[in-house]
Amino acid sequence: MGVVRILLPLPRAAAKWAPEKGGPLLGAALSYCVTPSWAGLPPPSPARRLAWAEEAVAAYRAAADTAGLSRALALRAHALLLSGRFEEACGAVDEAVAVWGAGAGGDAGEAVAVRGARDRTTPDEAAAAGAGAGAGADEVTAAGAATGHATVAGTAADDAAAAGAGLGGVSAVPDVCAGAAVGGGGAVSPAVAAFLGDVRAQALAGVGRAEDALPVARASVAAYRRLPAPDRRDRALGSLPGALRTYGMLLATTGRREESVAVYEECAALLAAMSLRELAHVERVRPQVLAELVGVLRASGRHEDALGVGPEAREALRGPLAWTVPETVLPLRVRLLVDLARCHTATGDPAEARACAQAAVAEARKPHGAGELTSALDCLADVLGELGQTDKESLARRELAELRDT
Repeated sequence: MGVVRILLPLPRAAAKWAPEKGGPLLGAALSYCVTPSWAGLPPPSPARRLAWAEEAVAAYRAAADTAGLSRALALRAHALLLSGRFEEACGAVDEAVAVWGAGAGGDAGEAVAVRGARDRTTPDEAAAAGAGAGAGADEVTAAGAATGHATVAGTAADDAAAAGAGLGGVSAVPDVCAGAAVGGGGAVSPAVAAFLGDVRAQALAGVGRAEDALPVARASVAAYRRLPAPDRRDRALGSLPGALRTYGMLLATTGRREESVAVYEECAALLAAMSLRELAHVERVRPQVLAELVGVLRASGRHEDALGVGPEAREALRGPLAWTVPETVLPLRVRLLVDLARCHTATGDPAEARACAQAAVAEARKPHGAGELTSALDCLADVLGELGQTDKESLARRELAELRDT
């Protein structure tokens, strides 16, 4: 990414003097910068990603390259999502889908189905919108083919329905690649369709519409399952493990915990079977999946199972990720330690519960973990109360009250 970024003035000059030829070159360079592929290095900030994505959109528009434009708009939607601008991310997905619908040679109906998810509120309508998000994928899943993934019973049925088996009145899934994109850009990549579904699902969840997001996420999983082995560019557009993680998170949010556990476990199995090279493209998904699986198991009352996953989850949150993306890792680590402390308390091991709770508070006192300090102190106070250490408990509760008052 560094070399490409340094050389950006060259394609910018080419795009200025010859937009039709230089525009796609500039768009491709900027898209590469937005989606860095170097594992273990700090990612660009969301603001910088958004600026590059918007410049790529402008370059592809000037070149009338529809396929490139739809990809750049998808990357812009993702950058808005990373920035916490969820409503705008939904709008950007709509725009990307409109471009792909206009350029997909008669498959505009699919674009309408995906776009409709933003405004629909009934389960059938939201399901129909979700079916559109997964359209256009091929038969073989990249990660699944490599690992021989075992599809969890129950999830497969939902995915099949989302893929177009009569879900919410959508009886068939059109092929987004059936038509050529307008403006010489070639066929629209099915990876873009799957990626847009995942981005939309997360954005809908971000604005508190988890029920509407659920069928969209399910359809995105179905689309990723049918993707062929991704090329170099498409590997940057999400992954099956990432889509499964979104789906599992939404199932948990909507109270479907057992289904959520099944999806998280399938995702963990996929990740465990991946090679180091494959894992480099989904390095942040594994710690999220394992930490969130512990949380869902604990919420389901399966404390022993949660403690069984705990050591692997703690190990996944160590290493390079802790310093490349501390804003992601530290909150996860605190929540994981709190969940483990609660599980140890439930299984009658207060000493271990105290150790986890104290570690959670120590992590939460670090800058990127401060948002979780309240829950960590609450957990520590409860554990100290169980141990009869009333003086220390009162100190923790006093600090907790001060935090809540500020």
